[in-house]
Amino acid sequence: MVLLKANTILKEVKKVLEDSNEAIDTTIKELPKITHNINEIIKETKTTISTLTPNIDSLIVNLSDISGTVNNITGIVEDTTEKVQDSVYDVSNSLVGTANSVTNSALGIVDYLETTKDKIERVMKLLKM
Repeated sequence: MVLLKANTILKEVKKVLEDSNEAIDTTIKELPKITHNINEIIKETKTTISTLTPNIDSLIVNLSDISGTVNNITGIVEDTTEKVQDSVYDVSNSLVGTANSVTNSALGIVDYLETTKDKIERVMKLLKM
């Protein structure tokens, strides 16, 4: 029974090999070309990588420089913003001080004029009597 099963299996394997014989032969014949093409692709890839490596290194250095420049500009902008803020604060305080001085001066002039007016009115009353 076992030999019968083994014989059946061997017949099927033989049939598959016979049916695939041409494809197997073609594949075996093409293997050197495929291997050659793979080797050429590997060589070209190595050449491309070795050619690009300096450029990639240069790009990395440039990106680092650009990053440093951006950080420097950011610091300058922050410093300038602080200076502008301080200047606006100083100008605002100066304007408030000037406005207070003008207001106080105006009130002083008004008080002086009212006092003068009162005295003139008293003198006028005395003269009318």
